[in-house]
Amino acid sequence: MEREELIDKYLQSELTPAEKDQFDSLLENDASFKEDVELHKNLKIVSGTEDRDQLRKSMADFEAKIAANETKVIPLFNYKKILVAASILLVVAIGGIMFLNPFSVNTNELYADNFEPYKNVVTPIVRGENDENEEIIAFTSYESKQYELATDQFAKLYETTKRPYFLLYQANSLLASDNVKEAIPLLEQHIALKDELSERGKWYLSLAYLKENRKNEAILLLEEIVEKGSFKKGTAEKLLKQLK
Repeated sequence: MEREELIDKYLQSELTPAEKDQFDSLLENDASFKEDVELHKNLKIVSGTEDRDQLRKSMADFEAKIAANETKVIPLFNYKKILVAASILLVVAIGGIMFLNPFSVNTNELYADNFEPYKNVVTPIVRGENDENEEIIAFTSYESKQYELATDQFAKLYETTKRPYFLLYQANSLLASDNVKEAIPLLEQHIALKDELSERGKWYLSLAYLKENRKNEAILLLEEIVEKGSFKKGTAEKLLKQLK
């Protein structure tokens, strides 16, 4: 059995009795083998890797590159020690990046966990009545989850009436259709108009910012929601804890 495979099976506690005898004999009589075992043990401890196949492949690739580019200087060093040192540095660097990265949380998942279209609080729908009323038609589309149709209907209603809440529902229709970029300017416009639903708009804008990885802007809005004790205060507090 190959020495690397023996070491690998040893580290995974998978040696058969015969392989264990072979391993012990090499460990006792072969100094370079013993050194390799210690290096692999140290590497496993530092990296914490569970993907041994990927680790073995990465090491083999790296060793091949070193061998292909040998110079007169390289033989003066134990290149396997260089490999381990480089691997350790890589693990530490990745850990540092994850610690410092402000987007280490999955903002897409936070968005998905918290988004649901805002309920219709404007125009109660009574089925079979006022079928020609454009506002009722739009909210009927919205409640039926025909969001693309509702988007167009709310857009036309805002153009003709200039009622701010149509912007909120148009934006919600876009969010429900996964058109977040288009929803953001509508929510910003709605909030600027300061109607009675503008605090709702802030909540949905904070979620839209999260979806677009605009974390700092989302945090500012969530802090404002918490400070004012407005719509979704409790949920906003939980989100802030996850983001900070």
